[in-house]
Amino acid sequence: MTEKINLTFLGTGSAIPTARRNHPAVLLHYRAENILVDCGEGTQRQFRKARLNPCKITKILITHWHGDHVLGLPGLLMTMMLNGYNRKLEIYGPRGTSEKVRQYFDLIGRSVEGLDVEVKEVKDGVFFDRSDFCLESVRVDHDSPAVAYSFNVKEKNRLDREKLAKLNIPNSPLVGELANGKTVEINGKKVDGKKLMYKELARKVAFVMDTRMCEGAVSIAKGADVLISEATYSKEEAEVAKEHGHLTSVDAAKIAKKAKVKALALTHLSQRYEAIPKVILNEAKEIFEDVIIPEDLEEIEL
Repeated sequence: MTEKINLTFLGTGSAIPTARRNHPAVLLHYRAENILVDCGEGTQRQFRKARLNPCKITKILITHWHGDHVLGLPGLLMTMMLNGYNRKLEIYGPRGTSEKVRQYFDLIGRSVEGLDVEVKEVKDGVFFDRSDFCLESVRVDHDSPAVAYSFNVKEKNRLDREKLAKLNIPNSPLVGELANGKTVEINGKKVDGKKLMYKELARKVAFVMDTRMCEGAVSIAKGADVLISEATYSKEEAEVAKEHGHLTSVDAAKIAKKAKVKALALTHLSQRYEAIPKVILNEAKEIFEDVIIPEDLEEIEL
């Protein structure tokens, strides 16, 4: 039984929210991890609409500090504090993040006293690594310090807990031996750990938000099962997109194709495409076939 990765698109709009699309935010759930990527204004309310508990957030990844990606952070932190958040919250972001978070805490003052927050600034490479997954970042080309991220599940042999439960084996240190694929004797019965194992395949989700076309965006997305990318502009607005540090629909599709990803989800749509998102979708499909434009609160499982 492979552990699922769940993605919830809490906000799929851009600088100006619409009735259909809130400011950018995506929640990734994997095992005990709940990783929020960006936190646009109103994100805490989007959690309510999605029937998700913000007190389960373990990490917040900030791509850059433009308002549409971070103005929901003070309110979210207050909600978490008022609801008894009792774990360490890790906040990651590009150069300048430590100072920005300090300013946010000064802004909301005593409202978040008691929150245990650890802030780290990321550059290029793996910045969080444990046995089952790692997080990677790369600098991209925007009008402020900005990074793109990837979440990488490592290929690993795992113990199938459902099979183990059916054997009615009591909790024992020997379960650890089974997890290593060994044969052990429990209550006079030999149990082959190899028959209880399954291989969890490597998987990857990449997040490329505000950036011009650049090599970093391609490298972070390489081989991803899902690339979540901004597509603020249409192909007819290529010069405007470049001027403002953004991707067009075609740019995002070219990144997906060059990086050989399996699927592309376009987000951060301009309000101009509120009623006609298929314009962006169809332009991208001319270059990369497996592409969607998710709506707010839509979920993907992989």
